[in-house]
Amino acid sequence: MNSDVNKLIDLQEVDTRIAALRAEIAALPKEVAQIEAKLAGSKAKVETAQAAIKAEESARRKHESDIKDEQEKISKYRDQSLKVKTNQEYKALLSEIQHAEAEIAKLEDKVLEIMVAADSRKDGLKQAEATLKAATAENDKEKEHARQQTAEDEKQLAELTARCNELRSGISDDALRHYDRVLKLRGSALAAVHDNQMCSVCRVILRPQVYQNVMKGEEMVYCDSCQRILYFVPPPPKEETKEGKPPKAAVAEQEPLKDEAAAQ
Repeated sequence: MNSDVNKLIDLQEVDTRIAALRAEIAALPKEVAQIEAKLAGSKAKVETAQAAIKAEESARRKHESDIKDEQEKISKYRDQSLKVKTNQEYKALLSEIQHAEAEIAKLEDKVLEIMVAADSRKDGLKQAEATLKAATAENDKEKEHARQQTAEDEKQLAELTARCNELRSGISDDALRHYDRVLKLRGSALAAVHDNQMCSVCRVILRPQVYQNVMKGEEMVYCDSCQRILYFVPPPPKEETKEGKPPKAAVAEQEPLKDEAAAQ
């Protein structure tokens, strides 16, 4: 096989591995970003639960303060009722006392609702905090994995890049120019040819003369359709038994022919 083609086959394999490593290195930060987005969501849930509990505690304190104000009003109205001189004034104060007591009842109901909801809210906060803790641990683990994987990938990338440069230095300029152009255009620059006489990538049947040139391997041959550099891969050797005879399946296929010959 042409020496440039041999080296180009190796070069394409190295370039493929380099491309895969670069894609993996580029994907790792995105994976970490997804983990961090999940962590941010867990943090937001904790913060939302904490804010709700804080708001409810503030509301409860406000209601308790309002209850105290209403109780003070009742005490004041009762003191005043001892000093009134007419039934009309007494009834007016009594109405104010009843109104204040009704307001206290409403406020106490609200305080009770908040206290009942607080238990459920605290349970939700505990669950959110547990989720956040697990997400934080997972985030740290994934970040460390990404760091180690990136370091390993970059090490392999450096080694492969050095191998790539070494291979390119031993290939002719014309062959490299064609390789680089087709690689950029097609994503791969070489294609194997088997005994089916077609380009293994674009699946176009080769002209007889092109196929013969590929089999010889003495020069660079290009696919007329996709312009990839072609190289021949010979078929595997036929299966034989230990005595050098064809396998039983092949013999079995020949037996009917013997029977037909006898019949004639």
